[in-house]
Amino acid sequence: MILNAQQKTGKISGDVVDENSAALPFVQVILKNSRDSSTVKAVLADDKGHFAFEIPAGKYLIELKMMGYGIVYSKVFDIASAQTESLGIIQLKPVTTQLAAVNISAPPPFVERRADKLIVNLNGLGSGAPIMEVMNQFPGVTVTPDDRISLNGKSVEIYIDGKATVLSGEALAGLLKGMSSSAIQKVELIAQPSAKYDAAGNGAIINIIRKRNYKVGLNGNIYAGGGKGAFGKANGGINLNYKRAIYNLLLNLDYNYNDYFYNIYIASTFLNGNGTPIGHSVSEIQSTRTNANYTPNLGIDFYLSKRTTLSASVKPGFQTFDRDGFANINNTNQVGNDVSQSKFVNLVGIRATNFSSGLRLQHQFDTVGRELTTDLDYYRYGNYNDQDNRTITFSPSSDLPSVIVQNRVFDVYAFKMDYTHPLGNGRQLEMGMKTSYVNSGNSNFYQDRNGQQADSFDYKESISALFLTYGRTGQKFSYQLGIRGEYTHGQSRSYFQPFPSLHFDYKLTKNHNLTLSLNKRVERPGYESLNPLVRIISSNNLQQGNPALLPVIAYNTDLWYGYKNAFFFGLTYSYSANDFVSISVPLTDSVITTLPGNADYSDYFTLQAMYGKQVLPWWYTSSNAILSKRSFKGEFNSILLQNDGIFSLSGTSYNSFSLSSKFSLMFLFNYQGKSISRSITNQAFAYLTAGVRQQFLNKRASAQLSIVDLFKSYRNFYQQNSGAVQQLWRNQFETRMVKLNLSYNFGGTIKNTKKSNSAEEERKRSTLNEN
Repeated sequence: MILNAQQKTGKISGDVVDENSAALPFVQVILKNSRDSSTVKAVLADDKGHFAFEIPAGKYLIELKMMGYGIVYSKVFDIASAQTESLGIIQLKPVTTQLAAVNISAPPPFVERRADKLIVNLNGLGSGAPIMEVMNQFPGVTVTPDDRISLNGKSVEIYIDGKATVLSGEALAGLLKGMSSSAIQKVELIAQPSAKYDAAGNGAIINIIRKRNYKVGLNGNIYAGGGKGAFGKANGGINLNYKRAIYNLLLNLDYNYNDYFYNIYIASTFLNGNGTPIGHSVSEIQSTRTNANYTPNLGIDFYLSKRTTLSASVKPGFQTFDRDGFANINNTNQVGNDVSQSKFVNLVGIRATNFSSGLRLQHQFDTVGRELTTDLDYYRYGNYNDQDNRTITFSPSSDLPSVIVQNRVFDVYAFKMDYTHPLGNGRQLEMGMKTSYVNSGNSNFYQDRNGQQADSFDYKESISALFLTYGRTGQKFSYQLGIRGEYTHGQSRSYFQPFPSLHFDYKLTKNHNLTLSLNKRVERPGYESLNPLVRIISSNNLQQGNPALLPVIAYNTDLWYGYKNAFFFGLTYSYSANDFVSISVPLTDSVITTLPGNADYSDYFTLQAMYGKQVLPWWYTSSNAILSKRSFKGEFNSILLQNDGIFSLSGTSYNSFSLSSKFSLMFLFNYQGKSISRSITNQAFAYLTAGVRQQFLNKRASAQLSIVDLFKSYRNFYQQNSGAVQQLWRNQFETRMVKLNLSYNFGGTIKNTKKSNSAEEERKRSTLNEN
């Protein structure tokens, strides 16, 4: 059947319920031609189980599918032009499959390929395990023992329910470790974000969409976890959802605690203009660190009418971070003779607070999909850092104490409006605008026996944007075209940039498809990267930002082949002008400061293969391999640095074996070959994680025990070439540990209050990196 814009269309709708006659959301609804059962189009029922199609005149039938439920077919119906017909209420009933005397739930659909994203439908996948660990099961996603997440070899930004997270790496890891996968509906893997998203960020997006509760009454989830490496870890929380006919109240209380060690070995070689060594410095830093996060969240939805919802959310956050660091420093001359030796004591206490609030007004004009959403956001982050430092120098003998007080405060105001307008026959138009204002205030106070010094750095910036996307989902060919324009007004520079995006998906046959994506992105410097005030690692190693840092403009393209939504093979290429590079600069013969700079360019090429499938009812696997190469060129410290990179091979394989319907084993193997990334050469590593999972209390509760980095083989070693300084870094921290996670759902699933997401990109840039 060929659909075109000139045909007159009719409408067909219906509502899906479960065995208890409760609304069943997100059921897959497939419209088929009654003549040959060929698929015309497919949609997901909305959060209330309602679905609707606009279709040309003809005879059709509907197929309804959802994991754990039997497939249901409607009767054949005949639609005349401009006719509207309702199929009424359609009920789905649970179904199980008998295998070797064990009841196994029907396997969930694994992935859906869309023109601009890959959708992973959990529907029970990894039930009870933290989503941080389950993400290793997704195609192309890798999570390392130090909680770094990548998609197709690229860094990622985590979204939750379409809203960018704004926590630091440590706090975000705690949030994802405390979030049970049983509360997740699906996950969107967006390797090349469209013009709908903020143009900032040259990485990928992982959007976690949580289940929503639609039953009136009180529902909730409680979870707790603990771990033991060299030190203990703990996390826990409770989510409560109370819904009535005219409002929905949500309360989340989350806590994460981590006590760990972090040791750093830095060997630095100083070079003259001819590349000849003129001195060496070795710093051995040992530190124990304690991090605690408290993140309460209160939200409420007011159902002003059947199609209009006003949502409000308030989310304060509290973080404590303490570090006791001890460093031995040895400086030698060019022939290796000792020049000086010293010890450095660094005691750090950080207290951070953040506060976010948002209002969202969402109005649906009809059941076809016309919708207007308006967001108003305010976000404030305060980081208050007190340091007591003491340098003991043995040649000559002296005792030099110092105190540093560092305060950093970010204020973000944002307004955002999006409109969605379906045009029929699978076509859809989206448009929107956004404006934001940021004020970043930074101050340093330094005191030692020689006196006091106070420095400050303030940065203000506003960004205004408009976007428009147009797309069509067809039986064979789907596409989305988009354009976004952003005007950035900062203290040092102002500029306008257009950001186009194109996504195409073509189904060669039922089982084979091709996807092509192209976009342009900008990576603006984080506010901390612009801050020139000094942060201390040791008496010989400092960190600071660079207010002259330019934004990165990146051009990206992906070409993917997919087979049965299980096997994917892809080529990706990215070119980044003014790419960020970390550079070390000598301040004296022994003191080095590390700061970000801009290269002329870098490019990144990958060749990837991924396979993910429920191979058998008791065996699930997700494996991927990436062959990559990155080259770059730039001038730093008046020295031209350029390399063509090397081919690097990495791979991940996750396998889960269900020994019964409630007990399973899991194994995760990760390998990363030697690689060159800009000015840094990373050494190879591999590690293995193993675990078991048990469900009980009618699968409302689960317990998972795992051993991370079973053989303690994970490494974080690299060499950095900055022209005038060459450094070897060996970072050692807790990787092997035992973890136990418990989760229990009561009353039903959790509904997340609709939250505003207008300040997402600015909040991400306010993230503070841990020294």
